[in-house]
Amino acid sequence: MPAVSFFTSFGLLAVPNFLSREFAASIRREMEALDAVPATVRGEDRSYAVDEGSRKTSWTEVSEATSSRIRERLMSLRGEVEQTFGIEVSGVQTPQFLRYGEGDFFTVHQDRGSDGKGAPFARQRQVSAVIFLSDESPDPAPDTYEGGALTLFGLLDARDGQSVGMPVVGEEGALIAFPAEMLHEVTPITRGQRFTVVSWFY
Repeated sequence: MPAVSFFTSFGLLAVPNFLSREFAASIRREMEALDAVPATVRGEDRSYAVDEGSRKTSWTEVSEATSSRIRERLMSLRGEVEQTFGIEVSGVQTPQFLRYGEGDFFTVHQDRGSDGKGAPFARQRQVSAVIFLSDESPDPAPDTYEGGALTLFGLLDARDGQSVGMPVVGEEGALIAFPAEMLHEVTPITRGQRFTVVSWFY
């Protein structure tokens, strides 16, 4: 699977070592010490509720200090985001700190629907950003996970015209950003726990 940096060739923003490994590990430890609650997803009626048929993961409410540091780091990318995607950015939404355990996943979805509908906060989103807090690895090393690939669609097309999903290898501390309307998924975790931070530029 391609490393995060590979995706700059597709016009996405990829930043290896966006966070130091020490900072990423400290956030991970903070998340491990907190209670987690099931994450919600938008249903057909456009309301948000837990639906473990389409999304099975949990989120933790970290300290305001940690959340603020992440927002500040994200805003430091404002110029690069604007240049990469040809947009104007005014801010970032409150980061979500997500934990995927074995069997957890998120089916193919968009963070901002292309139909222009959905909650106001979702319609604001222009660019999605994912920060990996742990390494994806086929070897059972401590603090790693297997499976759980962030898979992006629409970058390549197969000969039959179908969109091909391209998985991103999770690298501790790395960031990847892509258009909020891009279809993507997180495949099921097969080992360990996957820790990420997600936010959206608007």
